[in-house]
Amino acid sequence: MAVAIATIGAMVAPVRANVPASVLTSAKIEHRGPTLELHFGFSGPAPRLDLSTHGSEIWIALGHTRIAIPPRPLFGSETAPISSVRAIQSDTNSRIVVEVIGKSDYAIARLRDRNEIVLRVATTGADPNIAAPIIVHNSPRRPAPSVARPVVFAAAENPRPVSLAQPVAAPAPVVLNEDNRQAGHFVMIDPGHGGYDPGTESSAGVMEKDLALQIATRLKAALEARGIRAELTRSTDVFISLAERTRIANSAGADLFVSIHINSSPNTDTTGIEVYYLNNTTDRATIRLARMENGGADGYGTSNDSNLNYILTDLRQNYKAIEASSLARMIDAQTVADLDSGLGLNVNALGAKMGPFYVLVGAHMPAVLVECGFMSNATEAARLASPQYQDVLAGATATAVAHYFNGDLAAGDL
Repeated sequence: MAVAIATIGAMVAPVRANVPASVLTSAKIEHRGPTLELHFGFSGPAPRLDLSTHGSEIWIALGHTRIAIPPRPLFGSETAPISSVRAIQSDTNSRIVVEVIGKSDYAIARLRDRNEIVLRVATTGADPNIAAPIIVHNSPRRPAPSVARPVVFAAAENPRPVSLAQPVAAPAPVVLNEDNRQAGHFVMIDPGHGGYDPGTESSAGVMEKDLALQIATRLKAALEARGIRAELTRSTDVFISLAERTRIANSAGADLFVSIHINSSPNTDTTGIEVYYLNNTTDRATIRLARMENGGADGYGTSNDSNLNYILTDLRQNYKAIEASSLARMIDAQTVADLDSGLGLNVNALGAKMGPFYVLVGAHMPAVLVECGFMSNATEAARLASPQYQDVLAGATATAVAHYFNGDLAAGDL
């Protein structure tokens, strides 16, 4: 969903003229609806994002960067939820420290074409799609839409086999930088369901297992076009147990695990994209969805609520929760932004959420589950079955993954 942005004002810190490269030269703060947006300008390329959180503080490490702004560059213009912004000079660990008040969401990006780092902060829940403006600004220049009005999608009579020969106009792909190409990053893509497990089904008779495989196949091609190696847990219509899916990823040494699914709701008006990472929740809709998606787990009973706690016993996920949450937010924002701009749509960004999904248990790497839309809504089901929609969706997901590996974007909460 598009986010209305209106700039109320800005305060610009003093800038020192004729400074050499790798120098932090400016800072300003802008009010954009419920969100505060901080801009940090550099005389040369902005350093790679190296962000960490410490209680109520966000630390942005500035490697090989000299600070040429005051220690409190925005003093007098800091307002809730930001209580202070400090620039700390050190021989080995210069950094920007942003302290917030109360529970807050944030999104941050390095804008290479502007030599700038942008940080958005809002009170938790105040800006559901807080990363979207940063996603749009950080993407390559987008071509003008090829249509003057939204594309009308018709459901395919036979959704198989998948064809990758029907591309649509899309932003220039974000590719891995040289360091990450040499690192050889590897993503395991998991098409949900399969074989005798069809998943959910649309009113037109299209099955989740087929669309998940189509989208996953396109995602593999989109990742490879960006210099990222990718494999599928299944490339045909076969059943694979939920536990086996992460075992495949672990054995292959994958750096990320992305599981592709299609949603369903008792309310047929519900539409949109949501991305999950492993954690507990009390949200009834998420628990209902988890029961549906967990139905294929070995020995897992969907009717016993106490079994949900078993999913959380995988302690390996603890240190990856922040990474998975950030990736989930980036995928959600990027897919909605690209579908809206590329196809003239107004897709609901339902956000990144935590949930007890069995398929994410046991992964030795950050893992997310993408619910690409709702089969229970006839209009969205028709979109999901279209090659145009699948191409943009897969390309946007691949772009978010490339940003993740490049360290250009991050999102989370405090």
